Amino acid sequence: MARPGLPGGQYRPLDQGQLQQIHESSLVVLARTGVHVENQEAMALYRKGGARIHGQRVYLPSAMVEAALELVPQEVVLAGRDPDQDIVLADRRVYAGTGGSPTRVFDASTDQVRPGTLHDLADLVRLADALDHCDFVVIPLYPTDVPAPAVPVNRFYTALANTAKHVMSGTDSVEGARQVMELAAVVAGGYESLRQRPFVSTMTSWMVSPLKLDTEVTQILIEWCRAGLPVALSSAPMAGSTSPVTLAGTLVQLNAEQLSGIVLTQLVRPGTPVLAGYIPGLADMRGGGYVGGAVEFGMMQAAAAQLAHFYGVPIYGSGGMSDSKLPDIQAGYEKMATLLLAAMGGCNYIHHAIGMLTNMDSVSLEQAVIDDEIAAMVQRVLSGIAVTEPSMAVDAIHRVGPGGHFLMDVHTLEFMRSEIFHPLVANRQNRPAWEAGGGQDARARAKDRVEKLLAEHEAPGLPAEVDAELRHRFDLR
Repeated sequence: MARPGLPGGQYRPLDQGQLQQIHESSLVVLARTGVHVENQEAMALYRKGGARIHGQRVYLPSAMVEAALELVPQEVVLAGRDPDQDIVLADRRVYAGTGGSPTRVFDASTDQVRPGTLHDLADLVRLADALDHCDFVVIPLYPTDVPAPAVPVNRFYTALANTAKHVMSGTDSVEGARQVMELAAVVAGGYESLRQRPFVSTMTSWMVSPLKLDTEVTQILIEWCRAGLPVALSSAPMAGSTSPVTLAGTLVQLNAEQLSGIVLTQLVRPGTPVLAGYIPGLADMRGGGYVGGAVEFGMMQAAAAQLAHFYGVPIYGSGGMSDSKLPDIQAGYEKMATLLLAAMGGCNYIHHAIGMLTNMDSVSLEQAVIDDEIAAMVQRVLSGIAVTEPSMAVDAIHRVGPGGHFLMDVHTLEFMRSEIFHPLVANRQNRPAWEAGGGQDARARAKDRVEKLLAEHEAPGLPAEVDAELRHRFDLR
């Protein structure tokens, strides 16, 4: 039985007419401005599909876009190795998980960042496996203690050994992508079994905004499509830098970029399962750097979810982003704002939601535990207010009567655990009780929870014979 995926879509920054305007403007961009393509295989695919080519500029007519949208699946199942961890991306079902590939870990004992290791990655993934509100694992660290050619296969191996949830990540070479697919096929018992239940997938940052395909990453994208495995198309323009400063202008460009990618995936292999990877960002107009914790980020992510719903394509997006360098107050309010807006927009697959600091610069175990609680609060919002005969409590109100209280009423006992979210990190005691318990702040309580979960939660591991086969085939550390 798959993870539930609560429905989003309550927040809609764009009305139907505005969605249509952005759609039509995106088609104009693709037909008039086009995309720059240097990858020869992609160029040949676009040409065969009916694009107009001039030099390295590819112009896509609206008919090509419409044909691709007819072929791309409207539902994508990202399996876990445990079927109970499957996630079904369709309509406005919302899931949240880890994300990013920083090379640094935030060390809570020093409040400094340090280079991340493969051991750190194992701890991060095992923690993600233990967190109840983390729905999937985007591999959250790029280890610095592994030779570059061996990084892709070691990252996926370490992730699969430490979680039964779905695992996604990018790879930095075609050979790395092939190794990862081979590794996953061994675990699955063959490529066909893997295609039937894909417990791994990839995101490809194939688009260099504005409107230019990265040559090598495009080849990686083609390899995954050819294998029939799920892909997320990640393009991340920054408003004011690599896309127009206006939110609407960024959405038009981003939408055009995504449509060009969907066309390419369906030209490689019709029916390829695709997540439209709308990642709208902002540039800091005071310094030029990337801004992730801005409220406009969440607004655009919700609008991007509307565009994906407009096309009937599952969306891969971001939420829980922050520009903070520490698990502090700034991290809390930025993460809540960006995750809540993305979720209420109906974003299907929200990565970066758990563990990231300073956008994608570093990852923190303590922040992951805090973020899991933020995700739980967001899920409570999405679950809404149940209005039923029992929940309206007319009989309970009559039973207690004027001047009474409900603390010991049977209605309270029946609903108190399901109706109200009870946090594990946040402290709701009065001040004397909090002081008597040690007066810890949220960071200290999160640190304690990390230690408890890592001490108690056992990694699922891999079958011994599968592990032996993998170690025979690959350079695993």
